[in-house]
Amino acid sequence: MIEFYKPKPNVKGSACRFYLNEQDNSFFSSIIKQKSWDAAKRRSSFHTEDVTKKVNVKFSRKEICNILYALKTNSEFSGYHGSNQIVKFKFGPYEKDGKQLGFSFAVNKESKEDSTVKEFFAIGFDFAEMEMLRIFLEYIVKLSFENERKARIKAATKKKKEAESLEGKTAVAATTNEPEKESEEKPPSKNDDSDIW
Repeated sequence: MIEFYKPKPNVKGSACRFYLNEQDNSFFSSIIKQKSWDAAKRRSSFHTEDVTKKVNVKFSRKEICNILYALKTNSEFSGYHGSNQIVKFKFGPYEKDGKQLGFSFAVNKESKEDSTVKEFFAIGFDFAEMEMLRIFLEYIVKLSFENERKARIKAATKKKKEAESLEGKTAVAATTNEPEKESEEKPPSKNDDSDIW
């Protein structure tokens, strides 16, 4: 997980994180809005409990790679998700007074039931943070491939063990069902002359 905290004295800052959920190998990002600012201590708090003040975005691996491409080529990538809620996001260069200061990540969250219920989230990254984010996203993309490889090996091993166990049970059942061999001695035949001794 990588996190960025950008508090502001005017309480209009944000915090953001990107991470890979390794349980289902899915990519996520979240942005939460700033809640307060303590000028004396120069500390801030964020809306960690208020769901209306934060947004979670689930990305596909291809979308993460599109973000990586945008970072590497200094271009823009935008997208739209509309499952549980409507989410529109944009990731691209941030400029002020004609000068690029870094990149920005902006998200519009809107209720599917009521289009008037919406929130806007944004956070900026300077050039060093852009590089940090690029390195981390490359890492989790590679990690996701490795997780899939391990899952395939685990599934194949389990399937093989189940097949071997089934074969063992079948062999035991076949042995159990075989007719028992006669252990008693056969009576002497009529031509047997052992009784004369």
